[in-house]
Amino acid sequence: MDEKNRTAGRVVNRSAALLIIRSHPFLVGVGLAALCVILYVWGLGEAPFYSRGEPREATVVWEISTSGEWILPLRNGHIIPSKPPLFHWLGALFSLAGGGLSELTIRLPSALLATTGVLLIYAVGTAVWGAEAGLVAGIILATSFEWARAAVSARVDMTLTVCMVAAFLLFFALYHRGQVARWQALSLFALLGLATLAKGPVGALLPALTVGIFLVLRGDLRFLRQLHLVPGSVVFVLIAGSWYGLALWQGGYDFFAKQVLKENLLRFITPGTAGAGHEHGVSYLVSTFVLGMAPWSFFLPPCIGFLYRSRSQWREKRLLYFIVWILTVFGFYALSSSKRPVYLLPLYPAVALLLAVWWQELQRGTVALARPLSWPVHASGSLSVVFVSAVILLVLAQLLGYDALALIRSLLTAKQQHELPFFAAIVAAHGLAFWLWVAAATVSTFLLATSLKQQRWSQVFTALALFTCSTFLLVNQTLRQDVAKDRSFQSFMARITTQIGPGPLFFYQTFDSGALFYANRHIPFYEGFSPPPPGPCYLLLWEEQWSALAAKAISGIRVIETSEGTGPKGKQRLVLVFLPAGTTIASAAPPPA
Repeated sequence: MDEKNRTAGRVVNRSAALLIIRSHPFLVGVGLAALCVILYVWGLGEAPFYSRGEPREATVVWEISTSGEWILPLRNGHIIPSKPPLFHWLGALFSLAGGGLSELTIRLPSALLATTGVLLIYAVGTAVWGAEAGLVAGIILATSFEWARAAVSARVDMTLTVCMVAAFLLFFALYHRGQVARWQALSLFALLGLATLAKGPVGALLPALTVGIFLVLRGDLRFLRQLHLVPGSVVFVLIAGSWYGLALWQGGYDFFAKQVLKENLLRFITPGTAGAGHEHGVSYLVSTFVLGMAPWSFFLPPCIGFLYRSRSQWREKRLLYFIVWILTVFGFYALSSSKRPVYLLPLYPAVALLLAVWWQELQRGTVALARPLSWPVHASGSLSVVFVSAVILLVLAQLLGYDALALIRSLLTAKQQHELPFFAAIVAAHGLAFWLWVAAATVSTFLLATSLKQQRWSQVFTALALFTCSTFLLVNQTLRQDVAKDRSFQSFMARITTQIGPGPLFFYQTFDSGALFYANRHIPFYEGFSPPPPGPCYLLLWEEQWSALAAKAISGIRVIETSEGTGPKGKQRLVLVFLPAGTTIASAAPPPA
């Protein structure tokens, strides 16, 4: 009787929750947007730039804001940027509205676009499959590891992704409506043009391939006539082609070689350093996607099983398009020589929607978790509970003053062992944040362990969402900021620019985008002047380059400052060297920028 009462109570509670969700979809959307703001925007500008990628894009935004050159802003005054300028334009506009460049204004486009992507998925899921599916899809997407990481990064990837996702979803809506107004078709081509301006032709190619394959499978290529291809192509060319034409006019062959050949054609077909690097096999894409969509990727096996069993209903349930979307994006990058985790971002929304459809069916009891597919879920869930419990105990012991990390020291590499004191210092400095995380992680782990056993899927979902949100907030608000401050050259560059003023400053056998951004000026490469400049000058170089230079015993040359930051990989410090007037030294080819 007690068990029946508990079951009845759960049904009543779930029905009440569904009634609220279905009755107030707008308020649910506002809540979802608020969650994204907390995850992505809160503390967004606190961490200085320290990686290679973020300051590389930030220097382009700096060039736009400083020089007023919006077509082809050259990094450091001479380096052609690797990507088209849509993200940089947005960063410059936000910086203009915010009163100046900052980490916040440059990262904000990614955060707001990521939030837009989540809301688009919520809206489509709600409109097609119901409010519960929309909310589940939105939360899955918002809390997937790779999506959340891209949302707080000053990189072009989220700009590309959301423009593509908007195009994917607009076509889906137009197709199932059956009739397409001219302005709607032109809007689709405008989105493809914006996606191309975000990262290149791939922004238009992947949606176009998906649409073509989908229409072939539906035997409905005639629908293309409703898309107003000719005027749409004109809109696309006006948006994307006009910029490429102007940039080619300004940059000539160097622009063509870098942005068209290397970043697109060679990246796809040429392996190794002759292309763009990041060469991996297909298994790399699979593993990075599973990790990137964690923890929700644990449920991919039963979801795939559900899709296979319901394959005769793909059209009826409007699933076919999203399956084609996923396979097209994955297949394209599987064929590409260059592979990176962020390349798969455009398929995350489609996967989130399919997971939400399966989850909703599971909740309603219309499908069951098949026994052959249930064990991966239970096994991965049990392993997660054990692993997270061990992490909680380690952190808890560290908070209580015990050197719990010593227990795992022998299991770590030499580099990881070297970083343990740094992590221990972070725990000590942010005790309250870690205590809050321990509390949230303990509740979510207990809820996950009990709910998995009893197959209470709403509680499983709640547990995973709570753990993911609390962990991301901990990483973003503490770990990321402390790592950034430990590696960034922000304070070092502020100090030396105050010391040397407008004095001549050069990179010597060294280049770092973070140092360049925080210098707030161009820093040319030292070329070994002959005759030497009439006055003294200053050189920026890595410590190992300084060791080699110091061995030459050049008269009067000396170190003025050494950075606290250890660079993008945490391995090297920058030094500022004084070079006396009338002194020149041999140079070498500049390092890659």
